[in-house]
Amino acid sequence: MTTHLLIVGAGIGGLGAANALVRSGFRVTVIEQAKSLGEVGAGVQLGPNATRVFAAMGLLDALLEKSVTPKAQIAYSFDTGQELRNVTFAEKLKQTFGFPYLHVYRPDLLEVLANGCDIQINLGCHVETVLEEDGRAGVRLTSGEEIWADAVIGCDGIHSVVRSYLHGDLAARFSGNMAWRGLCSGDIGRELGVPLVSANWWGPERHFVHYYVAGGRYLNWVGIAPHDGSAIESWSAKGEISDANRDFSMFHERVQNIIRNTSSTMKWALHDRDPLPFWSKGRVTLLGDAAHPMLPFMAQGAAQSIEDGFILRRCLECEEDTASALLRYERNRLERTAWVQLGSRKNETLFHLSDPTKVKIRNARLQEEVDNNVQQVQPDQSRLFGYDPVNDFLSI
Repeated sequence: MTTHLLIVGAGIGGLGAANALVRSGFRVTVIEQAKSLGEVGAGVQLGPNATRVFAAMGLLDALLEKSVTPKAQIAYSFDTGQELRNVTFAEKLKQTFGFPYLHVYRPDLLEVLANGCDIQINLGCHVETVLEEDGRAGVRLTSGEEIWADAVIGCDGIHSVVRSYLHGDLAARFSGNMAWRGLCSGDIGRELGVPLVSANWWGPERHFVHYYVAGGRYLNWVGIAPHDGSAIESWSAKGEISDANRDFSMFHERVQNIIRNTSSTMKWALHDRDPLPFWSKGRVTLLGDAAHPMLPFMAQGAAQSIEDGFILRRCLECEEDTASALLRYERNRLERTAWVQLGSRKNETLFHLSDPTKVKIRNARLQEEVDNNVQQVQPDQSRLFGYDPVNDFLSI
């Protein structure tokens, strides 16, 4: 009998896992609380660790059609615009690891995943609680309907109902920062002289990132600044351009011009959680932000979710017992995702240094890393992007 898997959440993690599982012959049902799959636009970065999974699922060509490959990764001084580090990042990564580094518009990414294969998606399903009994697991919706399967995969984000079922209803950790997000016209970006790069402007207690997405139609930007916590933890809370510009008024003119030439902005209070001690219990497990919500300072949230889905598939393929497969999946993901979660927190400190002496030491080290490494790929980057969820050995 074909194993039936119930995926809660139709975001990047849920749809990525559904694609991987359906292509391996599993029966998959996806339920999503939203009434449509349309999602607020934003940029996503996908490194070789994720794009190799898209290749394995036969979706890389479709993704490439909608993506942008940056010519370089540049770290700038926030006020002078001085280049602190300039590396042909995407080119070097593809040379080293064999797969591209891409900038993707989030709705485009969801479209590729939703249309990648025949996936049953039930919209407007609000999960009230998780259910378990001998030999099966399921959920009860707020409507009272019960949906059962052989296992439940919680892909329902940082405020996951499935995570609460396993670990209790604990509040997420507020980072002390808020993200401003916007999409500027790509044509305007080019008129402003914004190059086709992954740009990161590092300033005291804040930083600003921008890169093109959607084949260059948009210039996606994110500005991280300190906040008192009153902003909503939501992708879609409206903000004011004037407020965003005020938070970055000390930054270089290019940054300010990008913000000014954006018609609207969203604000997003940044939260994460400490690494969990376990993800799987019985026939229930977690995936993506439900399992390992992280700050965006390694640009790995989406990529780690994509990795999760393919490792889950491999574990289910090689274990006859579903509960044993979920435990094996957990064992193969806990350490790596915890490393990325904590590394993302560490990068916040690196990006936001304000002490002049520490800033000078950081900037000198950045240039030294480039000068002393012809391949321009650092050890931590090799650990991050060199991981192969498709072929690497699975621990027992």
